[in-house]
Amino acid sequence: MAIIRKSEILRRYNATQTTLLEEASERRWAANSLQKAFESFSVSEHYDIFLSHAYSDARIVMQIRSMLIEKGYSVYVDWIEDEHLDRGKVSEFTATVLRNRMNNCSSLIYLTSNSAEKSVWMPWELGYMDARTGRVSVAPIMENDDEEFDGREYLGLYPYLDLTLESFYIHSGAGSWVTFGDWMQGKKPK
Repeated sequence: MAIIRKSEILRRYNATQTTLLEEASERRWAANSLQKAFESFSVSEHYDIFLSHAYSDARIVMQIRSMLIEKGYSVYVDWIEDEHLDRGKVSEFTATVLRNRMNNCSSLIYLTSNSAEKSVWMPWELGYMDARTGRVSVAPIMENDDEEFDGREYLGLYPYLDLTLESFYIHSGAGSWVTFGDWMQGKKPK
């Protein structure tokens, strides 16, 4: 079973870079990119996908976001669109902003990783979007290439996102799948 492998996503991310950036240079580039995205953001803008993730997986998030955008989807990432939020603590203000953003999204992809297990926001985002749209999927980011996704606790209740070659699929058990585009149109894995 093909899942989203961290090594493959990072390989793709690194392949898109024209040069290897030093850490400080990469932070400046990321801040500049984030500022441009922030300046072009509209409060009422609709997104196809709310990408729920741990900030420490930023390179993976950026690559998956880019791949989805290349497929024609609009993707909300909180630290790109709303960099002013303090995600380090739970507050009514941050919850209100995230709730408003989720209300303007059609679906949610939950990027689960070792880092995600420490997130205070991700389970809340998943529950909110599941109740609101029912269109949520889990994207397991596996640390090792030979690792399999076992559906960790409640995450096993949801279909999962799979990257095979250059295409995304949504799976729900062995042999039950649908293309990502069909899933976005409301079809369920068969």
